[in-house]
Amino acid sequence: MKALEFATKHDIAATAADVSRIRSALDRFYAAVAAATPVADSYIQLHAGQAIRGFFLQHNPLSGQGHGVALALAEMPAAWPPKYCASVAYHLAPLLDEVINS
Repeated sequence: MKALEFATKHDIAATAADVSRIRSALDRFYAAVAAATPVADSYIQLHAGQAIRGFFLQHNPLSGQGHGVALALAEMPAAWPPKYCASVAYHLAPLLDEVINS
């Protein structure tokens, strides 16, 4: 996906360099999650939630926490099994509080 398509898909104003930075940040987040809880066709345990949220906060590619979470969920690796993706989404859900309470 080209930079303009990526920016349009995620409703952000971004140059090619910005998109490259965002993708790199997402890759670091996904790698940290996979390193902490190996990718498998299973759910991630509850005790890993705080670490997953911490990884996201460390690697959030955007200034807005809610928008960053939405982008991270939309760009999750296609190779990740559905249960694993659902678990990541579940553990990131508390970070969406600003979206609901703003």
